[in-house]
Amino acid sequence: MIQTARWINPDLKLSIYLINQRSSCLLFTDCLKEIRTWSKAHPGHVPLFLLIETKHGRTQSIPDSVEAEPFTSETFDALDKEIRSVFSDKEMILPDKVRGDYQTLEAAVHAGQWPTLVESRGKVIFLMDQKNAGPIDTAGHPLLQGRVLFTNSDPGKPDVAFVEENEGSPQLIDQLVRQGYIVRARADESTIAARTNDTTRRDALLHSGAQMISTDYPLSEPSKWTGYSVGFADGLPARCNIINAPATCKSSLLEPNAMSGGVHSPENHPVSRKLK
Repeated sequence: MIQTARWINPDLKLSIYLINQRSSCLLFTDCLKEIRTWSKAHPGHVPLFLLIETKHGRTQSIPDSVEAEPFTSETFDALDKEIRSVFSDKEMILPDKVRGDYQTLEAAVHAGQWPTLVESRGKVIFLMDQKNAGPIDTAGHPLLQGRVLFTNSDPGKPDVAFVEENEGSPQLIDQLVRQGYIVRARADESTIAARTNDTTRRDALLHSGAQMISTDYPLSEPSKWTGYSVGFADGLPARCNIINAPATCKSSLLEPNAMSGGVHSPENHPVSRKLK
């Protein structure tokens, strides 16, 4: 996870001193520039999913902590502006492009209007993590007109194209993928699986159609307690989707010159753990 200390605009901060000062980048745009530099050095890469966390308020785990300012519609205007100061529209997959002439973004994804892999290579797509921030972002932009981020929304809403199912069953995830949504899910939460080496959730998701499987323990950084890790077979950084990829798709050809390295930890399914 890339963490940033603050925005270019000093009034808009992403991380708070004494809470998250060990940031990868001082400025949000510094991180974006690093990503763009890598992208330009690797033309034709599969699209990069960039998940943006819009955290605000006060953390309960740190007494007397500084309270982060709330995100407003104007804050999201500034966020879009910052992103566009680094990436041009042609370098991103945008809600307007996906929606096209359809009445809603949801109607467009149901109709299969996501760009093809060929059309998406070399591009990035920005996704919103916090669902409760969606209504703020869509104020004045109900169909995400002019916006950069895809909101974390719910099926049935006009702005939905991206859905998070961090605890959803593989069956639900597969159903959503078949309907055209991009789905993100978590293979592990906090350090629970890492300490117990319980791979039940991980293995279920690896057999699902989720396009994004998040983990704190990629192959290059296995758990220090048990060696628990998450990755695709043969260390591939990406694979053909098991739900909607064409029969001719070969995972080994998606990123033929890139390997994550290593293999994920062996399966371990404690009897007491049941799939949701």
